[in-house]
Amino acid sequence: MFKLNLLTPEKKVVVDLEISEIVIPTHSGEINVYAGHVPLIANLGTGVLKYKTKESGSVFKSVISSGYCEISPEGVNVLTEFVQLKEEVSEAKAAAAKSAAEEKLAKVSLSDEEFEATLTEAQKARAGLQLLN
Repeated sequence: MFKLNLLTPEKKVVVDLEISEIVIPTHSGEINVYAGHVPLIANLGTGVLKYKTKESGSVFKSVISSGYCEISPEGVNVLTEFVQLKEEVSEAKAAAAKSAAEEKLAKVSLSDEEFEATLTEAQKARAGLQLLN
């Protein structure tokens, strides 16, 4: 059995869900994972996490940002600081957040820490909009 656990510090989003495949956004790009994958630990990037349930074949997507994933032949544990499900995304709010972050990045002189935080906010908003389309 190949199972997914998707967790944040505040909640357990998915626990022991049997899946057939998962696409994970990492800092070095997306990785596709299937049952029997070699063990791996990776830093998460900001983007859309996609997984297909084994039983129904339904595809689910959510926005994640920052954290780690642990991959073993038996499954995937995704430990993330941020997760947003499709039903939690507001197109108007995501578009406004994207515009505000991009404007701040383009016009304001930011410290390295402020730049990274603003860039992450822009990436979350873009991923939220991608999730809706």
